[in-house]
Amino acid sequence: MFYNTGYTFIFYGTLMNLLARILLILLVFSCFSAASLAEETQHKGINPTNRIAYDEAVMLLDSWGGEPSVLYAAKVKLEGILRVAPDFAPAHRQLARYHILTGFIDGTRYEPSALAAAEGSLDEALRLDSESAETHVVAGNLYFLQNRLADAAAALAKAKEIGTDDPWLAIHTADVLIAQDQHAEAAVLYQSVVDSGTDNARAVSLAMDGLILYYHGLGQYQTVESIYLQQIANRPEAAWAYGNYGGFLLCTKDDAEAAIAHFRLALGLTQYDIARNGLAAALYRQSVMVEGNQRENADELIAEARSLREGTSAQVVTEFCGGGPAVVAMQNAETHSPQPE
Repeated sequence: MFYNTGYTFIFYGTLMNLLARILLILLVFSCFSAASLAEETQHKGINPTNRIAYDEAVMLLDSWGGEPSVLYAAKVKLEGILRVAPDFAPAHRQLARYHILTGFIDGTRYEPSALAAAEGSLDEALRLDSESAETHVVAGNLYFLQNRLADAAAALAKAKEIGTDDPWLAIHTADVLIAQDQHAEAAVLYQSVVDSGTDNARAVSLAMDGLILYYHGLGQYQTVESIYLQQIANRPEAAWAYGNYGGFLLCTKDDAEAAIAHFRLALGLTQYDIARNGLAAALYRQSVMVEGNQRENADELIAEARSLREGTSAQVVTEFCGGGPAVVAMQNAETHSPQPE
C-alpha cells in the first residue's frame, strides 16, 4: 500500500536498496487496508452514522499520499467514534494504522513513540476482540517494523488460524520470510496475491513489487519489466508506478530518454522527491548522450537537472542508482570531460 500509493519516499543508494525501500514504504503506506468494509461494520456497538464515519476513516487511511490533512481527518473521525463507542475494536485497529503512518520517517526509520502508540491501540483492539484476524495481520506488520520477527510470525500465524481473505496476510508473511532469507517462498506468496483476483489494487501492486525484487535479484530483467508494465496497467493513477519504472529504465536498462518520460508522468500526478531525483539523474545521463552539434540541448538538460538536485552529474546519478551502466557511463564522462560547477 504511498505508497501505496502518491507517497512520501526516501533517498537511496543502490537500485536494489531503492526497490527494497520502496517496497517497505509502500507496505507502511498501504498494507493496512481493510479486507472488507462490510465485514468491519458488522461489529456491534456502533450506530449507522458512525459506521459511515468509520468507513470514511478507513478510506482516508487507504488513500493517504503523504498529506497531513488526510491523516488528521481520519484521526478526527476515529476519535469521534471512540468517544461514543469506546469498545468498538475496529476503530482501535484503524487508529493503530494512523499512528504507524504518522511515525514514518524514511527507509526503515520510524518514530518510536508513534510505534508505541500504535501498539497501545492494537493491544486495546485485541483486548476487545482477540479473534479478529485483521487485527492480528496489522499486529504482525507492526511487530515486523519493530524488528520483532518472532512476534510478527506468531501474529500472522494466528491470523491464518482464525481465517481471513485479507491479502495483506500473505504480503506480511512474505516480509517475514524475506527477513529469514526465504526469498523463493516469499515470491510464491506474492504471486498468490497477484493471482487471487482480489479487487485490492494496492495489495496487488505491492505483491508485484515483491516479485520485482525477487526477479531483479535473479537477473531476470525481462520479467521485471513486464511486471512494471503490469503495475502501471493495474494502477494507472499511481505516480509511483511510473516513477519506479523510470528508475528501472535508467539504472538497469540505461534508457535515459524513456526514464525521463516516465519520471515526468510520475511528477505530473504527484510531486515527490524520488521522482524529482530520478528525473535529475536521467536528465544528466541524457545530456552526455547528446551529439556535439546539439550542445544547446545538452545545456538545457543540465540546467533543468541542476534545478532539481544539487551535486555533480556523476554524483546525482550514482546516488540515485548506486551502480549499473548509467553510473559507469556518467563516471567515465565526468573523468574525460568534467563539468564546471
